Amino acid sequence: MTGGAVFADPFAVGAVVTVLIALAFFLDRRFRLFSFFGTAIVVITGAALLVNLRVIPPSIPVGDQQTINPIYVFASDYAVPLAIVLLLMTADLRSLRRLGRPAITAFVLGAVGTMVGAFVGGLLLAGAIGPESWKISGQFAGSYIGGGVNYAAVGEAVGTSDALFATGAAADTLMTNLWFVLTALIPVVLLRFYPSLYGGRPDDEPSRPDGGASGETGAVEEYWQKREISIYHIVYLLALAFVIVAVSTLIAAPVNEALGFEIPVELWYTTLALLAALTPANRLNGGEEIGNVLLHYFFAVLGAGAVLSTLVGKGPVIFLFLVVLVSIHGLIIFGGGRLLKIEIETLSVASQACVGGPSTSLALAISKQWRALVTPAVLIGVLGYAIGNYVGVGMAFLLRGLIG
Repeated sequence: MTGGAVFADPFAVGAVVTVLIALAFFLDRRFRLFSFFGTAIVVITGAALLVNLRVIPPSIPVGDQQTINPIYVFASDYAVPLAIVLLLMTADLRSLRRLGRPAITAFVLGAVGTMVGAFVGGLLLAGAIGPESWKISGQFAGSYIGGGVNYAAVGEAVGTSDALFATGAAADTLMTNLWFVLTALIPVVLLRFYPSLYGGRPDDEPSRPDGGASGETGAVEEYWQKREISIYHIVYLLALAFVIVAVSTLIAAPVNEALGFEIPVELWYTTLALLAALTPANRLNGGEEIGNVLLHYFFAVLGAGAVLSTLVGKGPVIFLFLVVLVSIHGLIIFGGGRLLKIEIETLSVASQACVGGPSTSLALAISKQWRALVTPAVLIGVLGYAIGNYVGVGMAFLLRGLIG
């Protein structure tokens, strides 16, 4: 497929992606319809269209193209950790006191929904998937509590074949993108049925610049308001971000070896970024803006991975399995959240933390301008990383005992 892409040169692909990001912000600012969807959905959808129309190459190995474009590598491997650190260093940690318990409760609901969904889907589709159905069910039980890191780790632990592993990854990319869009839209569609952080409770959102009542409109106005950003602040923030990610990467391997078990590097740089947020670095301007832009390159990677032609062989059956899993997950987290009176925005971010991990949950909070949920989004996502492997392997062997 890549051989037919109009733009394959890294700078050309970077130009197309950056223009798409700029267009998304322009449309979001100027037109109410696009503001309704948010910049993340525009970038993801736009990138998916461009890839399937062969304007730019895919962000996953497809056919004879096994090398990923450097722009996508930059966005996934470098931009995301830097964005997370920048956003956490300048985040309002007071939101944790207000949202800690509801966010954790929402995450638990989501994790339970994933486990039930993987169990039911594994039993229903065991015959269609084949003898490795218990393996892929365990992989997605872990992945849809933590993220892609858990998908790979559980797959290695249970010995999933390369063919099924790749097919599952392709189906996962499509479902993750679809669920990201849905978790952005659900709070808008179902707002009147749930409590809301932005539904008229003044203490949950900063006042509007004009001093009027707070709410969603106030959040949007503050988001687009010009701010004074010094080049010194930008340099200091970038230096700190690089140092934090570098230190985290350097200490992760030797510490894991000494402890005898693995602590994800994401946990290290999340912790260091939160500690930095307790220092004067928290008062530096520009971290949110830089981190937001970097995350939009990651959105483009998500969209560019939605290659419809990858759903071959067992692909449709695996995707059907994910439909069952995510449907049950959604029913439990949003149904249980409704009964427990948890805010709809918190439920959406917690659901995205389960399905996509801390990167996409943070991306959802930022793209929807839910600033109070930025830090909880990352923390519950990292919690998913921590427990996902155990749940995934446990689910795999449970299903193997039941279906063979």
